[in-house]
Amino acid sequence: MTDLNPPEAELIARLLEIIAREGLVKSELLEPHAAIDEIGLTLDDLTLIGNVIEREFDCDMVPDEEMQACKTVRELVMLIGLRLQAASRASKDDEG
Repeated sequence: MTDLNPPEAELIARLLEIIAREGLVKSELLEPHAAIDEIGLTLDDLTLIGNVIEREFDCDMVPDEEMQACKTVRELVMLIGLRLQAASRASKDDEG
């Protein structure tokens, strides 16, 4: 997760904060290559994380098979980021 512009870096920092808080994971464990199952995130945690992201970013973030298939923190954050981008684009298309 290098070469990020400031908004991307802020988003990733915010997502990691949500994952740590809702997943009850120490933030220092949220390294990009850390395995989701090894740091203790469960499907229930992903649901809680998704709920907070839905409220904060006003988009659907259901922990579906694609989210459950994420093996690392990096994969999870990238998937959430892509979904937020898609939701943002869809929102702008609806406005225009």
